[in-house]
Amino acid sequence: MYAEIMDSDSFDSDSMASDSMASDSTASYSVWPRLGPTAPSQCAVCFDKSGLLLCGGCKVVHYCGTEHQAAHRSKHKVSCNTIKNTRERLEHEKSKLQDRTDSAFEAQPSSENVFQTGVGHFWGIVETRDYMRARFAAANALLQVDTKRAVENALEHFNEMIRLCRHDNQGVRDIIPHAQLRLGQEQECYRFLKWWATTEKTWDVETPYLDLPEADPLEPVDIFSSKEISLDHLMALTLLKLRLYLEMDACSTYVAERFYSDMDKPRLGHYVRKKMKEMDDYELEQAAQTLKHQYLTLCNQVHEANPYVWATLVDGEIPSPPQYSSRGSQEEADLVVYQCHQAWNESGDAMVVIDADTAAFTNVYQGQAAAASGRNTSSTSSATEIWGKTQGTGRAFPSKFQSIHSPNDLFVPTVTAGSDIPRFVHRHDPAKVLVFVDGACSNNGQQEPQAGWAVVLGPPTSKEMKNDYCTVSGRLENKGPFGGSSTRTSNRAELRAAIAALRLCDWQAEGYANLVIATDSSYVVDGATEWSKKWVRNGWKNNTGGDVKNRDLWELVLGEVERWVDNGFAVDFWNIPRDLNNEADRAAKRITQTGSAVEEFNDVTLNSGQSRGRILALCLESEDLFDACFGTLVSRITAKSKMERARTPEAALAMLDQEPRPTVVLVTDGGLARQRKIWDRVIDHLRDGATVVLAGCFSNMVTKGEFDRFFARLGLPWKRGSYHRTTLCLNTSGDGISRQLPASCSLKALFVQNVERSATWYSEGTRSAEAAVAFVRVGSGRLGYIGDVNGEDASDQAVLAMCGLL
Repeated sequence: MYAEIMDSDSFDSDSMASDSMASDSTASYSVWPRLGPTAPSQCAVCFDKSGLLLCGGCKVVHYCGTEHQAAHRSKHKVSCNTIKNTRERLEHEKSKLQDRTDSAFEAQPSSENVFQTGVGHFWGIVETRDYMRARFAAANALLQVDTKRAVENALEHFNEMIRLCRHDNQGVRDIIPHAQLRLGQEQECYRFLKWWATTEKTWDVETPYLDLPEADPLEPVDIFSSKEISLDHLMALTLLKLRLYLEMDACSTYVAERFYSDMDKPRLGHYVRKKMKEMDDYELEQAAQTLKHQYLTLCNQVHEANPYVWATLVDGEIPSPPQYSSRGSQEEADLVVYQCHQAWNESGDAMVVIDADTAAFTNVYQGQAAAASGRNTSSTSSATEIWGKTQGTGRAFPSKFQSIHSPNDLFVPTVTAGSDIPRFVHRHDPAKVLVFVDGACSNNGQQEPQAGWAVVLGPPTSKEMKNDYCTVSGRLENKGPFGGSSTRTSNRAELRAAIAALRLCDWQAEGYANLVIATDSSYVVDGATEWSKKWVRNGWKNNTGGDVKNRDLWELVLGEVERWVDNGFAVDFWNIPRDLNNEADRAAKRITQTGSAVEEFNDVTLNSGQSRGRILALCLESEDLFDACFGTLVSRITAKSKMERARTPEAALAMLDQEPRPTVVLVTDGGLARQRKIWDRVIDHLRDGATVVLAGCFSNMVTKGEFDRFFARLGLPWKRGSYHRTTLCLNTSGDGISRQLPASCSLKALFVQNVERSATWYSEGTRSAEAAVAFVRVGSGRLGYIGDVNGEDASDQAVLAMCGLL
């Protein structure tokens, strides 16, 4: 007799009982170490498999002695008491039915033999339903414990419920095949699935049940193409075929190669072991390939039945069972995965294989509306989305700033409360901030001019980086801010730089009341402070009656000034000597030689990742390994900017939404690929203007399925490529590439396929179909990928460039 464990936390030998069924000599084994019920019984604490005793409360968990039972009590107590309580309730409900002597049963003349006379239509007898619900609760409680005895007992409950009520009003037939697979009952599972798929249901209890002696798991899957097949059964059949394929494939490999050590020999289930005796090597190999084809066919059928189920299964987070569901819905996927996830997880490589083979079914994340999520997009959206673009009316004009002092004497590097980046702040007026701007154009006035602009917002962050100013730059677009086409010129580039300075960020939020734009362009200064007043009065005609050149940019300059002035903020322009504007000049010239021309007018904001704002590193799984292997990269980043770290999923979600929002998200390991909620939130930030860089241990810590699914959710066609060391060449025509990166380097990297040439930074050559380093525009932001696994200098520099720190 089993002695039950009481609710107290004290134990003695009486609370343990010998288990006459401790031996698992008849259990089937697969090619993988069994993770759950098909593994031999073992102590829940030390995993010892000999001399086991059974918990007297739940009667499904083993221990090697009372000491380990007591040590495990805090973890086991809830499930143990739940199993015990549901079992007692079931016995109570059973006694109520057995003890009744009246004739109150609906459609039942007497209650004496209700468990015999009511068989087949038990649920139709109203008074039996409490008993059936209690039996379901008892079985469900057992399924929360991952031992063979627990799943066997649960399966006994479910089979008895089917016997009592063939109509199966509680849907236990959708749970049974997954429990059978957990117990290694592949043949029984297939017979069960085929019977429910092919037998005409008359619900007559006299009709034979599971009477399919010819049910062969190797036969074609065409019989399961009916739309009436439940999604649960399709999922169970898919796993069944996959498990048999993996076992037969491993078996045929073993037979053909014969070099396995004893530890490597595949351990097979009963069905495959039987087939090994019946088939020769060729037949075995052909059977494996047939099963693979069937499994892939079923993958497609499952996806057609419900497009959410594969992503939900491989997500790694067990969903809660919904209260209701409809065909093809996320709720249906949640319910099915809740019921089958254990069978998949306990099948070892099955989860890895299904992750890779269903990555193509990944749904592209559409984004979360700001209004629905309650997020304030002003800190991560582009400036166009925040302020819009308006044409000035002449209501306000900027002032001309003049001083006998040089900019460096009058404006000193200062860190204010509104920003963690040093600004040039007036020595005597902390509310006045200065930026340097300039534009440049190669082949100005000739064919194929290339133009760019730059804004220098702050000084170097350290003495070691004395030439590394905080700079934002961009290519001059072919179209103006209001859609009109234009010719690229140095004057337009200079104007574009001034516009960028006005739209880069919310200067008032940083605590300033006056922006001084310093430029060596008298065209910009005089035009903004003097000439524009006449142009507005004359209907945008110049002194000779002709149209004012670059009117679209001038109108936007005035529109920006009016916007700032309306908010109580002053704008000044300062004409400075060329030799005092060297850094902006160099940056503008540098950007004209980088990447390709830009067609549409595109705002670049401080949140686009091209300046040193807030950097958030996601270290969700392997922070120590990242620091050990990529310590140099960490030092180089922190020497130039502040870097925060999120080490848990909860911290990541909180810090992603913290104000101000991170301008750069550095992904340091593969954890993000296994945290869909966080990845979706990062995608929101990326599309809104942030830069996301996948570096460090990321490429080395994701499976093929995780890799492909990760980018598919973003809508990119990128796939996992080859893994090797080679000499790489910098694509100098790529978009956004820094001229400071080395022209070639040697990296051992995981390459990525299907990257457009314009997004490729480093590859093996112009004809290569793979990239080791890539940087692509996504929405208003940028996504960078670094395949290097060793932390080489060239890849460190690429990360710095992507983060705006090079």
